[in-house]
Amino acid sequence: MSGCKLVSGILLVALLAMAAGCAAGVPSTPSPTPHPGGPAPPAKQGWQLDWEKALATGKQEGKVTIYTTASSSTRTTLATEFSRKFGIDLEFVSGRGSEVVEKIAAERRAGLYLADLYIGGATTPTTSFKPKGFLDPLKPLIILPENTDPKLWYGGEIFFTDKERQYVACPVLTASNNYVSINTELVKPDEVTSYKDFLNSKWKGKIIINDPTIAGAGSRWFSVVADQYMGLDYMRDLVRNEPAITRDQRLQVEGLARGKYAIAIGVQPDIQAEFIKAGAPIKTVIPKEGAWLGGGPGLISYFNNAPHSNATKVFVNWFLSKEGQTVYSISALAESARLDVPTDHLDKSDLRAPGIKYFISEDEDFLIKKVEYENRWAKEVFAPLLK
Repeated sequence: MSGCKLVSGILLVALLAMAAGCAAGVPSTPSPTPHPGGPAPPAKQGWQLDWEKALATGKQEGKVTIYTTASSSTRTTLATEFSRKFGIDLEFVSGRGSEVVEKIAAERRAGLYLADLYIGGATTPTTSFKPKGFLDPLKPLIILPENTDPKLWYGGEIFFTDKERQYVACPVLTASNNYVSINTELVKPDEVTSYKDFLNSKWKGKIIINDPTIAGAGSRWFSVVADQYMGLDYMRDLVRNEPAITRDQRLQVEGLARGKYAIAIGVQPDIQAEFIKAGAPIKTVIPKEGAWLGGGPGLISYFNNAPHSNATKVFVNWFLSKEGQTVYSISALAESARLDVPTDHLDKSDLRAPGIKYFISEDEDFLIKKVEYENRWAKEVFAPLLK
């Protein structure tokens, strides 16, 4: 499992304990053959035969190669748990979404097809990989009944970002992706309840924003808030408070945790999760103007000409299962769109709240509009801070 370090003992024990309670839903080996002379076993259904074939051939393939923007701890956790259950390794290639696009394009120009899956944010696969013809539909890979049961999913089904509802699955829909976080030692609970509160001169120089001019959490925040809630004039007013702009997602959260900044905008949720687990005084807040749901770096899509197609099918079904989503949710501190995944490890402010009408930002029409926001409007609005 290249590119991964072992998770801490405490976290791994917790993950193993919770995942073990969910393991029954995802069979790791075919059912045993009844003893000769006993009653004839019922005929296997199509999905069972498909699953057994994927398991057997997937173990021969030996690994799944995943290009991803997910954090190192999330990569390690997924690899550890998946390999433990199925004996198939996960090999990760990590980077920002734009970097992964460039890498895949370069590989394909050279006639190389090395990647099986992409796990990351919605913009990269929906507005880049799919239009470039890099993807095959993911939906046909989803075969386990527990993954297709509409009662188990928020909204009645697995949400797909693309218009065809086939290519880019979003099994995570969490309110934590509103991407505004505070240092609780510097900001009182009632000081940041509205986006307008960021304009208070008290926070001049004390806000750090993940670069909104490139694909990522910062551009998602800028696009949603400007388009749905506050408008571009608000963003121009915010610039007058001289927020710091960074592309280093870990440095951003570290600056918030250490108190260099009081407010962070465009935080990568799973990186923030690492700091919260270590005891950092960080909390997600949802301003009153509105809320939306996002998948963070937890969306999944399937590259065509995948070199390990059967092992990939096994991983996709495990990742979407209760067990896989529990493991991911604990690691990334993000609420799954599966309704049977526990949430007691999450802060209440990160959970979908009853009675709120959420805007789901993981949608192709909005994501296309978002590209214009980051490529045009964010560059114009934040130009004074990018010199």
